[in-house]
Amino acid sequence: MNGWLEILTIQTFEGVAVYFYTLFFVASIVGGLVGSLSGGAGMITMPLLLVSGLNPLQALATNKLQACVGSFTSAAHYYHQGLVDLKESRSLMIIATLFGAVGAILVQFMEVSLLSKILPFVMIAVGAYFLFSPSISDEDRAKNPHRIFLFASMVGAGLYGGFVGIGIGSFVLALLVSIGGYGLSKALAHSRWVVFSINISSTLFFVIGGNVLWILGIIMCVGQIIGATLGAKLAIKHGARIIRPIVICVCFALSVQLLIREFF
Repeated sequence: MNGWLEILTIQTFEGVAVYFYTLFFVASIVGGLVGSLSGGAGMITMPLLLVSGLNPLQALATNKLQACVGSFTSAAHYYHQGLVDLKESRSLMIIATLFGAVGAILVQFMEVSLLSKILPFVMIAVGAYFLFSPSISDEDRAKNPHRIFLFASMVGAGLYGGFVGIGIGSFVLALLVSIGGYGLSKALAHSRWVVFSINISSTLFFVIGGNVLWILGIIMCVGQIIGATLGAKLAIKHGARIIRPIVICVCFALSVQLLIREFF
């Protein structure tokens, strides 16, 4: 028994205890499930990465790697079900890719404390929008959305997604519904491609910066594939009936978590 305890408490792979790897795997499955339904996977995985003793850049970089795999997994499922027209999202994905890279570069040189204090109030606003807006459904509301406003909003989403990215899926989802006029299921499907675009470019710069922990990242990627696959299947089957309540719960849970961490 003592031998097993010694093994579990051995510090390895940048000072992370062995038992944390099991927790990370389980958290990444749950994160992939939640992320593919609403965004907000980082709410589950990022705090655990920080608690394990990783420095913030290592935690953020490793989280980006597994989030990249999870967002692609769910995005691919939505595409194969015919919910995504990549031609329609091409411009949004290009903007997200470019500014996601800019955000990833900036975060490696800048202080993020102010953004961390603003973020919970942004997530409260997103959750309130989905809770109180009577027009949210699976039906598209705008045949000709305001493309300029939508493109501008994607610039901000890309910067934030590359910079920190916690709650980015819910944020992009809200932008596609409110500004783009997308129906909820369509918005979720397209949001996963936008989030994947942000994640792939920002992950590349974190890899170049040497901040990714590869063993841990690969373990979490496997968990993300499992969770994102399950979540995408649920979203495709149930549509707005399951997406809307989960988005609301995730936004408010994330805001409470961030408020406690930043102010209490």
